[in-house]
Amino acid sequence: MWGLMGDRQSYQSGLLCVLLATVGWSLSGLFARLMPELQGWQMNCWRGYWMSVSLLVWLVWLYGRDTWQRFRDVPMPAMLATVIFFSAGSTFYLTSLTLTSIAVVAVIGATSPIFTGLLSPWITGEKPGVSNWVAAALALAGVLVIGWNGLAAGTLIGVLVGIMVPICFAAQTMTLRRYRGVDMVPAVCVSGFAIFLVAGLLGNGFAVAPKNILLLALMGPLQLGIPLILYAKGARSIPAMALAVLAMTDVVLNPLWAWIGVGEVPAKAEFVGGFIVVGAVMLCALGDRIMTMRQPALTSA
Repeated sequence: MWGLMGDRQSYQSGLLCVLLATVGWSLSGLFARLMPELQGWQMNCWRGYWMSVSLLVWLVWLYGRDTWQRFRDVPMPAMLATVIFFSAGSTFYLTSLTLTSIAVVAVIGATSPIFTGLLSPWITGEKPGVSNWVAAALALAGVLVIGWNGLAAGTLIGVLVGIMVPICFAAQTMTLRRYRGVDMVPAVCVSGFAIFLVAGLLGNGFAVAPKNILLLALMGPLQLGIPLILYAKGARSIPAMALAVLAMTDVVLNPLWAWIGVGEVPAKAEFVGGFIVVGAVMLCALGDRIMTMRQPALTSA
């Protein structure tokens, strides 16, 4: 499988990496349901720690004695941006969940492709196509269907904090895309250890029962570590806005795993909105490719 992720990676291979990454991210709700006694700071603390441990193991296995050099190869602006936006995004996400409903956070999170599309021409030099904008609008509409009732009950402060989540995610995505010629996994590894220290010292995140630490030791690599490796690799061949839209698959899969794992049945609106989001993801993945294939045919006609 790792042959998919060489330096000359194809668009299709990058697409597969991003979709697999989203499958991993979507397990967050299931893990949260399995540890209801934990606060957000505690989960974020140890999830970040085990994520970074797994990434460090991966880097040592991949690079051996050159591992430290790979950390040094990451440009300092890229390292700082990754640590700041990854850590801040995780913190804002957990804080917003304490201030408003999951539905509101999900709806706000769906605006990430919009921020990415608006900023990417200046940061990554990429201009999103028409199909990307249509897909982003569809994704937002789908998540609105899913979370409309929760959105109506949301608090202003929760919305204001929540809006920082897609901004941080968009910034992180564009950082990975801008520095796609560099292996950014070392920067993500540093970010996880930073979260561990901040959440542990400021949020009393260290206080976790041994049984939950074992679950978090599984969650860290499976729900964050491996997906982030895949996402960083996928960013090498997928434009920034498309990356953000593809990540919206999480909105569909997250309740699906909770349904399968703990019997939490999704509402009808989640099925309807889910179909819309899946359509948006398919349009984002295939829209520009189909248009590119049709242009020669129209020219020859």
